Amino acid sequence: MKVGIVKPVEGGIIDAVSSVAYVHRALICAALSNDGTYIVCAEMPEDLSSTIESLNKQGAFIRYDGGGFEILPVDLPQSGRGFTAAAASHGFAGQTNKGEYWLDGRTAYRSINGLFFTLPLLSCDSKITVEGEQEYKFNIDMTVDMLDIFGVRVSREEKENGGAVYTIPGGQRFITPGTVKIEGDWTNSSFWMCAAAVCGSGVICRGLNRSSRQGDKEIVSILERFGAVTLYKGDSVAVKRARLRSIRIDASATPDIVPALAAVAAVADGQTVIYNAGRVGLFDNGTLHKISSVLNALGADITENPDGFVIQGKPLLHGGTVSSNGDHRIAMMTAIASCACEDTVAINDAQAVRKSYPDFFEHFEKLGGKISWDGKYS
Repeated sequence: MKVGIVKPVEGGIIDAVSSVAYVHRALICAALSNDGTYIVCAEMPEDLSSTIESLNKQGAFIRYDGGGFEILPVDLPQSGRGFTAAAASHGFAGQTNKGEYWLDGRTAYRSINGLFFTLPLLSCDSKITVEGEQEYKFNIDMTVDMLDIFGVRVSREEKENGGAVYTIPGGQRFITPGTVKIEGDWTNSSFWMCAAAVCGSGVICRGLNRSSRQGDKEIVSILERFGAVTLYKGDSVAVKRARLRSIRIDASATPDIVPALAAVAAVADGQTVIYNAGRVGLFDNGTLHKISSVLNALGADITENPDGFVIQGKPLLHGGTVSSNGDHRIAMMTAIASCACEDTVAINDAQAVRKSYPDFFEHFEKLGGKISWDGKYS
């Protein structure tokens, strides 16, 4: 699919879509619980498909009705052993003694979630020791939050080196709360906040939890450092443009919003440095290069390095035709960057947004933008 950005975002009010990361966790907990669960979620991102398919293969029944997910759980006495073995083996790092596990803090987020879903179901107590500073820590915190909603206890003890020890009592059951309302997604909402920072009259994003465990809520403080005007009111965040200045950004805890931040930096006064964007291993697929090549094609001045960028801001970008390269956040970043372009912008492979935000371009238009769905301008 090719879309053309005929007119950039003007401003307005937008409701945050459900956090995809929390939906993943809720689906797994619901599949392991004692009874049926309904997860309220108005969207069906493609990113959820593999989780749903895997859970259904293990014996769960998951149906999406347009407003949420109906989940009937796995029959654990029949299939629980296979389910837990599969979960525990996913990204597993190491075991010392029976019931004791060791993880490297640099990569713990990759494997600890599977253990958290598995170990409470075992008869014995378990302990997970994470050595060294935990990168992408909020990923772990989000899992513990969802486990708590389903009645599963996990205790945490901080270590002096930045690591932690997690203790998980055995013999626990996942108890469904009946209905689960998923909080708003800070990652996807960050694109609208970044758009508001560079153009238009301001955007209000509703349905966001200011106390969320989602690390990408840091988008607000980062935009404030850029010079944008921000305001919290209840579950809403308002962002309005102002003169933007260059800053330094440590992206180790917020790699998912690097594409949106790079678009803002491209039009901020001075030289912005984004570093530690590759530390957590989320950009092994060349995402850093995709960001720099697409923004440079639109007229930005970005130098890529192994873990981030040096970005020399310009008053405006020139625009042009680029490809998302099949990456959902590159497609959304390009749409946001178009708000700072003198000429029109076209995006090839724009359907990539379906992975995490199927209604992205419809919401772009809701905020005053105009899209040409065939990639032509009118």
